[in-house]
Amino acid sequence: MVRIRMKSLGRRHRPFFRICAIDSKRPRDGRAIEELGHYDPMSRNPETQTVLNVSRIRYWLSVGAQPSDKVQALLRRHKVTKPKPGEPWQVETPAPAAAPAPVSPAAPAPSAEAVPLS
Repeated sequence: MVRIRMKSLGRRHRPFFRICAIDSKRPRDGRAIEELGHYDPMSRNPETQTVLNVSRIRYWLSVGAQPSDKVQALLRRHKVTKPKPGEPWQVETPAPAAAPAPVSPAAPAPSAEAVPLS
């Protein structure tokens, strides 16, 4: 069975975890099938504390992967749910906003031919 669980990294007093899809018989820090995000409990910025690849997590949940208790709590906090039957597992990503057009200068820059040589 495939489990979605945390893989421990970091060092003493500075934990860091990768959220991975791993075969349940593998050791905790063993080889993962796929890495799905990371969790940094020491980060002060809540936006960078948990980074999840929501589409891939929903895919693994749709094919029967079971999240661990801690990962389930993170998924609940970020409102990631298993897709319903017939519902696509891909998450719609918002289209990037168009870059604003560069503002043209009020006066054109003088050309090299118009500058008198001294």
